[in-house]
Amino acid sequence: MTFKKILFVCMGNSCNSPMAETIMQNLMVKTSLYWEIDSAALRTWNIGRKPDKLCLRVLREHGLRTDHFCRLLTVNDFNYFDNIIAMNEHVHKELMLWANVNHVQNTSNVVMLGSYGQDGKPVSVISLSPARKLKAFRSAYYQFKDCCKQFILSQQVKIVRYDLPSTDEEDDRDFAALNISDQNRSVESSQSMDNLSVDLAKHNPSQSSQTPSLMSYHKKKLCENCGQKFLATL
Repeated sequence: MTFKKILFVCMGNSCNSPMAETIMQNLMVKTSLYWEIDSAALRTWNIGRKPDKLCLRVLREHGLRTDHFCRLLTVNDFNYFDNIIAMNEHVHKELMLWANVNHVQNTSNVVMLGSYGQDGKPVSVISLSPARKLKAFRSAYYQFKDCCKQFILSQQVKIVRYDLPSTDEEDDRDFAALNISDQNRSVESSQSMDNLSVDLAKHNPSQSSQTPSLMSYHKKKLCENCGQKFLATL
């Protein structure tokens, strides 16, 4: 599995890039791609501060959170990160100018988030700022997420899906465990869980394999088409 380091960049590292960073980190977890994701600013306005409150609010609405504190882009970032993703065209131009002024040799890894639209077509990405309304932040969330998905697909990596047991399977296992429990009420409460599992297996060898487990899942590497379909559901 290819390990990558991705950096999102916007002007203040307060609205656009920290939202994209958090979205991409969440997609990494769901696709089992262990990439390093970060974000940075071209300006010093918000250095050391948390992202904008509307950015944090929209992330919370989707069950996400971030511990990121705004930081400034450095020359070393160009050498350290495999891809530097500018949040819009204006930021991309400034990044190229910034790299030229600081004598950065390799800028081939600098791309725009909007380059990763549906079907490979570029899109105009919403530009956020503290002055924008909540509605704009909510719309940007879905747009950033779609572009991040397309970026993942463009890297031609193998996506891994973990299938958890269905609800019916869980219900069957819970029912079996309940029967086992009823038959073993005489077991002392101080007995360890490991010893309890052994005792249950002795009393019900045919059902011991049905004891519920938090770790019962199926790991499956997806082909390109299946990976696209799986990402579309996230």
